Amino acid sequence: MNFKGFGLQKVDDNVTKKRNVYCGGSDVPTILGINSYKTQFELAKEKIGLVKNDFNGNEYTAFGNVLEPQIRAYINAVNDTNFIEDTFIDEEQKIRSNVDGIDLEENILLEIKTHGVRPTMKIYEVQMQLYMYQSGASHGWLGLYRRPKDFNTEFDSENLQIKEIERDEEQIETILKAIEQFWTRCEFLKLEPEMTEEEFMAIGTEVDTALVKINQLAPELIKAKAYIKEIERKEKELKDFLYEEMTKGNIKKLETPLLTITRVLPSKSNRFDSKAFKEEHPDLHEQYLTETERKGYVRINESKTTTD
Repeated sequence: MNFKGFGLQKVDDNVTKKRNVYCGGSDVPTILGINSYKTQFELAKEKIGLVKNDFNGNEYTAFGNVLEPQIRAYINAVNDTNFIEDTFIDEEQKIRSNVDGIDLEENILLEIKTHGVRPTMKIYEVQMQLYMYQSGASHGWLGLYRRPKDFNTEFDSENLQIKEIERDEEQIETILKAIEQFWTRCEFLKLEPEMTEEEFMAIGTEVDTALVKINQLAPELIKAKAYIKEIERKEKELKDFLYEEMTKGNIKKLETPLLTITRVLPSKSNRFDSKAFKEEHPDLHEQYLTETERKGYVRINESKTTTD
């Protein structure tokens, strides 16, 4: 690797905006229940707008904001890496990763944490697993910078250590499933904002998730069905018109680049009147009945409120 620059940065409004739309790395510990400062229920209320998150930072976050670019620049210089900030968004899963650094050439993630005496490694690692999933990184570097007691913002390499974090597919799967369950709970909370935390946490079965997904798909389904119905109506009108015109001109077949249109002549056929046979010969009808098995299915209809 060749050195390519010091702490290159990509400015992106997604870092600070639309926090309620996505789950990010800072949300993962809360969703997994390992954040001692906030519960999943409290986070859900913030996401759907029931309560406002007034946190705008403190001396610890301010310190981290000042040191982060210095730490990234130092790591790039020493290791001949090209870590840059970036943002990765998945609209379908509603997740977003604002990464402190990604070296796209080496496929390495960088996460920088300024900490006190005891760094919360478990929290850092689950955040990094989400970031590695979204960025596609094969592994990650965790830059741990011990914060001086006097909050001196002059970078000191003696305070920095790097830990390599391996990508854990099993843990990533656990995180993604927990996020999906969290968003399912949020949808139910929107409908019943007065529910208790116990009721909130009881939601999230696979059926609940499926209900949310099909409800989110409903507008497209309804629109598609209406479109198909209209197309079928127009098709019938054209077929009736063509039949009349082809009959007048004694035309049997017409060809277009996409279709072959054939006039089918009227015909007669014999049909067995099972209803009359059952009424006149009930015993014989019963004798020839055979049992058939029909596969179960789900019927989905529009609610009356959508069609009124």
